Amino acid sequence: MTRTLRWSMAAALAAGLSSGCTYYNAMWSANRHASDARQLERRGQPSDARAQWAQAAARTKAWQTDDALVLRAEGLAYSGACRDAADLLTRARARVQDGTRRERIDLADADCALAGGDPVHAEAVLAAPLASKNADRRSRAEFLAGRAAVLLLNYDAAATHFNRSRELGAAGRGLVSEQQSRVARATRRADLAAIASELTRLLRTVSGTEEAKHVIELLNAVMGDAVTPGTRFRVAEIARDSLHAPALAGQLFLDAAAADSASLYAPKALIAALAVLPERRDSLVALLDAQYPGSPYTRAFHGQPSVAYATAEESLARELGVQGGSTRSAEVSAVPFAAPVPGPRGPRFDPPR
Repeated sequence: MTRTLRWSMAAALAAGLSSGCTYYNAMWSANRHASDARQLERRGQPSDARAQWAQAAARTKAWQTDDALVLRAEGLAYSGACRDAADLLTRARARVQDGTRRERIDLADADCALAGGDPVHAEAVLAAPLASKNADRRSRAEFLAGRAAVLLLNYDAAATHFNRSRELGAAGRGLVSEQQSRVARATRRADLAAIASELTRLLRTVSGTEEAKHVIELLNAVMGDAVTPGTRFRVAEIARDSLHAPALAGQLFLDAAAADSASLYAPKALIAALAVLPERRDSLVALLDAQYPGSPYTRAFHGQPSVAYATAEESLARELGVQGGSTRSAEVSAVPFAAPVPGPRGPRFDPPR
């Protein structure tokens, strides 16, 4: 072996050892940042945790191993850079075969899906983590599944998922979801007082119940006095669009029509009730046709043109202080029970985080 060849081999070996050391140091540093991020999350310091996740992603940028790819995808996802993480998650899912790493990919993917308002995708990718043999990943998956269920208005499922999770705030979220489920099943305004009282207690005594504040505000709006035709209609809309309590909303629409039978909005309330009380469709349509045959809302309901419809919508919008009240007129269609239904005009729950 010539001296030149020996020097070449030695140089190649040194370069390989150097590259290996650099990779080892980078991954050690990245994993340390990820570990610090998880500890900060458990302490309730999300902003600091996101900064650590960003550092973890940065430390792995130069490497293309499975470990580096998965950790970089996690770092970007959990630091809030989901747009940058999207391609990495796709590449990692196509390439990585190890079950543990794939569960980590699924959890990061679900987190980004929830951040982007796509609970259906989040639920779809959580199947494997929910069945994981690793307690930490399984707990995280239950927490994310609970958040997805809330966005899908499946409060019973949300409570179940949260109650199975050990994540910070999961227990409180589960308790709030249980009360939201009670709201969704309510049929009368009288049902709401006890729920509002329990949510107030939870907000004062249990961590992770911040969402209860918004629910209480909506319950108070529905339970408060409504003295005009427009405000009665508005209360029913809140029950339908924000509290997601269809039976209660239907009863409130009917109450609004009965309390102000001569009002321009009485037929509108009857039509709105149709969408949430489909089992009463025949009787409500008969009442609408018998008492309000000339109403612009009745004409629109039956697919007939009515110049007065837009005017009536604008009038209601002005009474409620809502802009763009006539924009819903486009919903009038040949499907009778789907039109015209104003709203949703909020207020809505803040997106759960």
